[in-house]
Amino acid sequence: MGIDVLPHASVDAFFHEVLTDALESTRVGATEPAGWYLVSLLGDFTRARLPDEPLAVKLAQSAAADPGERVKTLKEVGDTSLYLAGFFAESLSRKLVDADYYIGLGRGAYAELAGRLGSTPITEVYRELAEGFPGFVEVLAEVRRRVDFAGADVMKLYEHWVRSRDAWIEKKLRALGVLVDPGGKVIQ
Repeated sequence: MGIDVLPHASVDAFFHEVLTDALESTRVGATEPAGWYLVSLLGDFTRARLPDEPLAVKLAQSAAADPGERVKTLKEVGDTSLYLAGFFAESLSRKLVDADYYIGLGRGAYAELAGRLGSTPITEVYRELAEGFPGFVEVLAEVRRRVDFAGADVMKLYEHWVRSRDAWIEKKLRALGVLVDPGGKVIQ
């Protein structure tokens, strides 16, 4: 089933399907709670604006804040860094501040967050995100690629498949009724 063949009941259902495929494709492991956290993060960013204030400034200003405000800021910096590094890695490569900057910033924010929260179930999610941050960036980059293709026309998908031989794109083409042979020719 392709992601645009059947309508999804919710944004979370859509991102759960795409994230599951992206985790499999990138061979990045994630616990179920971490996977659902990423689904929620993706859904949140469909409705929210990215902060205007630089994340490092926001993080520095929260150092003297009360503990609750610091936790909130650490979560925002971790989430935003992960989203930016994953979804915008290509455009970040042309900027003064690249994806590695956001990887370091986000990884550190999640690690501090895990250390501050004590022994709770969400602590383990933040620890997992901190330890696997570069892999999760790769997963979100794959999600971005798949979402970009969600509304693509069949010819563009086919042209990309001819160049890449990507198994996910081939699966999507087949779901759309296009049969391809190993030589790359359209059969139907």
